[in-house]
Amino acid sequence: MSRLYQFFAITFFSALLSAPLQAHGPSVSITLANGEWPPFLGEQLPNYGLGSQVVSRAFALRGVQVNYVFLPWKRALEESRRGRYAGTLLWSLNADRKNSFLVSDPVYRSKTVLMQHSNQPLSWQTLADLKGKTLGVTNGYSYGEQWEALAKAGVFRTDVGNTDLQNLAKLLSQRIDGFPCEAIVCQYLIAQHFPPITRQILTMSINHVHEENMHLLLNKSLPNGNWLMTQFNLGLSQLQRTGELAKLIRNEPVPIPIGLAH
Repeated sequence: MSRLYQFFAITFFSALLSAPLQAHGPSVSITLANGEWPPFLGEQLPNYGLGSQVVSRAFALRGVQVNYVFLPWKRALEESRRGRYAGTLLWSLNADRKNSFLVSDPVYRSKTVLMQHSNQPLSWQTLADLKGKTLGVTNGYSYGEQWEALAKAGVFRTDVGNTDLQNLAKLLSQRIDGFPCEAIVCQYLIAQHFPPITRQILTMSINHVHEENMHLLLNKSLPNGNWLMTQFNLGLSQLQRTGELAKLIRNEPVPIPIGLAH
């Protein structure tokens, strides 16, 4: 085989492997475990929420069709880890998730604040200043390494709820002193599920409890897992580069003044 022929053969097959498969519609279909995190993710939201729409569109640009099954968060993670589903969205990273899953490029930059009751505002600069407080947490959520270490050391007490909405209700009735929540998520939940006056009663801290990137996770044992992750990252990059991501945000039925990670 001539060197010239080898060069063209390698170039052709490299292009073939990297090209999207959308000429005749999606030819690969996967199922991802999803959960309730409105307004970003939710079974009853338009397009299953903006986060789901971004993931679906990024994959679609590369010829991959996505189906969703909605589960409690802890179950979504564990069943994806066991391989029942191809993966799950959207998750922050810790050592366990890094070891157990293939991790995408950042999809969203999340900012967690501390919700508090106006009748008992919390004064704090660092998380250690919350010593002795009872703070709500949502089952299956991670609030960062510092939070986990202080909670484990008993610096503050934690009261576990099944959902962010449940914790907001507990805070409203002053059964807990505070509650860490993604800023936009809590604004949305309060606007959707509580009387307007609640926005003056439940307020957000100026300080951030935690900031982190949110990612798509894929099962490491998938035969085509690395290929799928490459396709997703290429599709996500294309969404950002072409301005389609900004357009998706502008057209979102639920207003979301966010900056998705670039």
